[in-house]
This record gives sequence, structure tokens and C-alpha cells, in this order.
Amino acid sequence: MTAKNDTLFLTESEIAKRIGLNTDQFKTALPALQRAGFPQPDPHFAERRYWPAIQAFLDRRAGLASGSDSAITARDEVEP
Repeated sequence: MTAKNDTLFLTESEIAKRIGLNTDQFKTALPALQRAGFPQPDPHFAERRYWPAIQAFLDRRAGLASGSDSAITARDEVEP
């Protein structure tokens, strides 16, 4: 199953595909991402995560946030 660009709540496999990882790579990175504030699954939407919040998180992590004080400037650790 592929994620459509207009789908808002995504499974972990769909998120991995959108960000260019396979599911195992995403699941390996997920604990560190969650410690850094990665959006949590929503119990009202079958434990899926909200894509716009994920995209905003990734934008901040990459330094693309509109305010310089809200950008994450350093990665906390290197993933294996």
C-alpha cells in the first residue's frame, strides 16, 4: 500500500516511505526521534500519526522553521 500525498494520518510504513526509509530503518530511528519531539500516534485515528505535524517536526529539525529560536540546530545522536 502506498501513501497518498493527501492522506493526513499515516501508518509507520507510510511515514517511512514518505521520508525515504524502509520500515525497519524508520523503526530504528523512531525512539531517538520521539525523544526529540516526534509526533505521537493518535488513538482516535487507529494509532496513526498526523502527517502535517511530522512534516513540521522534520522542517524544524532541518532548520527550516520560520523562527530561528524554534529550529533544532543539532542532531542529538547518530543512528546506527
